[in-house]
Amino acid sequence: MPLLSRLSLLQKFAILALIGVLMSALPTALYLREARASIAQAQREASGAAPLQALGQVVQRMQVHRGLSAGMLGGDEALAGRRPAARDALNQAFDAASARLQAAGLPGALHIQWQTAREGWQQLEAGVASRALTQAQSTAQHTALIASLLRINEALMDHFGLQLEAEEHTFALIQAAMVNIPLLGEKLGQLRAQGSGFLARRELPPLNKGLLLAQVQRVQELQGQTQRNFEHALQGQAQFAAVLGQPVQAAAAQVLAALELADKELINASALELAPQAYFDTFTRTIDALYALNAQAYRSLDEALQQRVSGLRRTLVLQALALLLALLLAGGLMVLCVRSITGPLNQAVALAHAVAEGDLSGARLAHGSDEVGRLLAALLDMRAHLTQVVSRVRSNADGVATASVQIAQGNQDLSARTESQASA
Repeated sequence: MPLLSRLSLLQKFAILALIGVLMSALPTALYLREARASIAQAQREASGAAPLQALGQVVQRMQVHRGLSAGMLGGDEALAGRRPAARDALNQAFDAASARLQAAGLPGALHIQWQTAREGWQQLEAGVASRALTQAQSTAQHTALIASLLRINEALMDHFGLQLEAEEHTFALIQAAMVNIPLLGEKLGQLRAQGSGFLARRELPPLNKGLLLAQVQRVQELQGQTQRNFEHALQGQAQFAAVLGQPVQAAAAQVLAALELADKELINASALELAPQAYFDTFTRTIDALYALNAQAYRSLDEALQQRVSGLRRTLVLQALALLLALLLAGGLMVLCVRSITGPLNQAVALAHAVAEGDLSGARLAHGSDEVGRLLAALLDMRAHLTQVVSRVRSNADGVATASVQIAQGNQDLSARTESQASA
């Protein structure tokens, strides 16, 4: 208390302002940390689009190579002639994906998985090129290698936090583009490879027919899941619907047409008469349409995430400016409040000192109606009343002085007459 009594009002108000700032500092810091974490999460998700899309290109090229290899090993030389170009395209896709994944800074475990997959591809290509593998072996090894790439795809989604997306429409788009389409494309690729091989050999054993029928059913299930996720992503999202609405419907129609071709010309055909190239090209166009849709979905997803990052940054800046403005406004109001108190108080102190020194002059001071204003008004009234009292006292004193003079004069006259009478 003695310390506070020695502080000025400005200092006391400054202490109160500091206490208020400290009390608001913790929630402000927590909010800023949460905002920065949201921005970092959105940036992390956005940075995963390019590596995942590059990995999808590897899977797509691998599926094409699998189908051409199955046709070649089944005896179709037309498909065999197209295989070297597919091999070169796959090597280029591997190089591009390696650059993307290296730039993304993969964890050690994922880097090892990726190197293992690339080495497995080199060994597989050597076996296919030398025709040391049978059609079934080639298809099985291609399929196992693609499965390992899809596992890397899933691990990358976890690494970039895409599985933790909170916005439901964006999450549905992520599931459709990064989970459903790769699986759907893989099942269609298996149908393409196996069907091309059977058509090249012109025979389909009953056991393999049952396996193909099971794969067709699996494709239908995956197509349904993909369609539902796309529909959910497009509902209420004009940005997604404008870009993806028509391609989604077109890709679904192509998948249906490819399955009808497999059912008519392969599974339920009395004789395998369709050219392997025609079957392969039909499924290739369907799979290419899926991956084209996937590329558009990736672009839409990237734009949405980038817009979210920009929006979060803009909101953070605006809120920081609003907070700064509020602090400046609070500081200005504090100064005004202090001045509205200290000004009248200084006037009251000066008035009290003047009265104490006997100075009852001075004009009437302007004052407010608050407590300090009422104090100053009371002091002014006190000075006015003191002025009246002093005036009355002075008037009475003058009367007493005049009467005293008159009495003294009378006494002198009386004394003179007494002396005169005594002399007589």
